Amino acid sequence: MIQTNYRPGHKLIQRSVVKAGFLALGRGIESASHFEKSVQEEIKNWQEGFSFTMNVLPFGPKLAMRKKNGVLKMISLKKGETADLTVEIKNLTTAFRMITTQMGAHHVFAQNKIGVSGNIADSMRFIRIVYTVEAYLFPKILNKNILKKSPKMDIKKRFNRWHIYTRGMLFGN
Repeated sequence: MIQTNYRPGHKLIQRSVVKAGFLALGRGIESASHFEKSVQEEIKNWQEGFSFTMNVLPFGPKLAMRKKNGVLKMISLKKGETADLTVEIKNLTTAFRMITTQMGAHHVFAQNKIGVSGNIADSMRFIRIVYTVEAYLFPKILNKNILKKSPKMDIKKRFNRWHIYTRGMLFGN
């Protein structure tokens, strides 16, 4: 009999895709907070040190960010540390469908597959930030599945998209 480390239901590929998607989303948010006016408008109301997490229940992956020096930075929360805003996706399959643009956040909220702990106004700011960054990360053909309305990409926004794809993904700024 052959023994392996494979556990039924482990979903290694889905977990890896979601983890990579959270990394890209986090780096995109971090980068956009440096130059995108709509993201800067959303985060200006958050006090310095404001943090949020986006977790997949029950065992992750997790994206954690904190406002530092007027921009958002990816962080690693220490054990026992809580965030000001926590967004919890109910399961890995739902997170996978969101990351692979099969389902938008508005559909996930409507189906009660996501939970939020914290101020509702902050959660709405967070969702608007995510939508702005998704508009940069994904081409229009994929945006139609996740955004209610795909934004017009003028020359400046196209330049910003390349900035996020290159410098943003590598360094987060």
